[in-house]
Amino acid sequence: MNGPDDFPQPRSLHSVEAEQAVLGSLLLENEAIDRIDGLDAAHFWRDDHRVVFSAIMRLVTANKPADVVTVYEFLQANAQAGRAGGLPYLNALAQNTPSAANVARYAEIVRDRALLRETAAAARKVLELVETPSAMKGTEIVDKAQGLLAQLAQIGVSRGPKMLYDLMNEFVERVDERYHSRIEPGISTGIASLDRALNGGFHDGNLIIIAGRPSMGKTALTTDIGLNMARAGRSVLLDSMEMSDQEVVARAVANRGDIHLSALLNGRLGDKDWPRLTCAIRQMNDMRFAIDDSPAMSLLEVRTKAKAHQRKHGLDVLIVDYLGLMSGGEEKIRTQQIGAYSRGLKSLAKELNIPVVALAQLSRKSEDRPDKKPILSDLRDSGDIEQDADVVMLVHRPEMYDPNNDALTGYAELLIRKNRNGALCDVPLLYRGAVTKFEEWTGPAPMISHGPAVRKRGLAAEL
Repeated sequence: MNGPDDFPQPRSLHSVEAEQAVLGSLLLENEAIDRIDGLDAAHFWRDDHRVVFSAIMRLVTANKPADVVTVYEFLQANAQAGRAGGLPYLNALAQNTPSAANVARYAEIVRDRALLRETAAAARKVLELVETPSAMKGTEIVDKAQGLLAQLAQIGVSRGPKMLYDLMNEFVERVDERYHSRIEPGISTGIASLDRALNGGFHDGNLIIIAGRPSMGKTALTTDIGLNMARAGRSVLLDSMEMSDQEVVARAVANRGDIHLSALLNGRLGDKDWPRLTCAIRQMNDMRFAIDDSPAMSLLEVRTKAKAHQRKHGLDVLIVDYLGLMSGGEEKIRTQQIGAYSRGLKSLAKELNIPVVALAQLSRKSEDRPDKKPILSDLRDSGDIEQDADVVMLVHRPEMYDPNNDALTGYAELLIRKNRNGALCDVPLLYRGAVTKFEEWTGPAPMISHGPAVRKRGLAAEL
């Protein structure tokens, strides 16, 4: 028969000894407060320990000594001495701690047990959500549960400030590496003029917004750039919430094989198209370009899938198509939801240390202007997008408003209207819509008229 010692014992959710050791260390050596790495009163399990810790913190931060006597006097003045165990318990805390040398380890144990208690509490909340009758769907409960667990991942995670002189060595090393061409200043987009405008391409930790009116080619542009990066050996993940994975594949084949997209979609390939199709397939077989066409992904789903993909396959660039199709979140107002998504994607870019490219829609305001050019304030749904982004690029194709002007055929402009680490400018490009590809524009930019007749034709084309 099995005895009581044969069964695994449940994990303890608190350590009284570690809590006492932290308090004793702080009473013996106030400078040990610098080694407890973000420990807070809420991390302590026992109420009397929370009271004593708070008293020590208040005295030390006020540049006053915190020993057995001064802490007792402070507690007594605030009518908390009895709640903290009185002078005998404070004496015991100090006398039973040999030194403050291991205070960092004691604090780590206290934080770890606090995290376990928070996890247990979250698990109970999840169980309550599951068992309590409500109108919530199963997917909504799962999203809520994932949100609770995601919050736990941030407990105890802290990045302390660093002095400028501590950061200077790393900065100089990176400048030296760039000077000697050992590392690229950014991830090349495959379009030389755009790379020059962005100081080398897309940069790690940046949120890049590419916006445009419908049918301007923003999806084609980002897919083209993603394929260029994958061709150069980068790992790219495209979250396509608008198009299916087969639609994205069709565009990719058209782009890489120089085959008309319409021919691929209707199956009417010419004799010259089959060798091109074979070449495109061979080229893409070596690419690390992944597509996730899950609809209406939440910010948490985007985060979770991106982090999992980075662990399994590496991840250099994340593309989200597009912000307006994301779902979920606590916010009830749409503008607040979009703002939460843009902030979350910026945070994800920094966390994964990769560029995150997000597509966004523009309002109709630009179409009321004579030149039809969009501006930053045209970003639809939320001004937070403009604030959170490091780079904002607006796709503009004048031919959409003046289709009878042959000089505008294929002409596109990428308007860089926010560039945190560079200049603002317009990048002229050639858009080959039949194969969904953007290339360098050669020669002078075409003349664009802004007369009433042009505006009328643009309106008619839209209708």
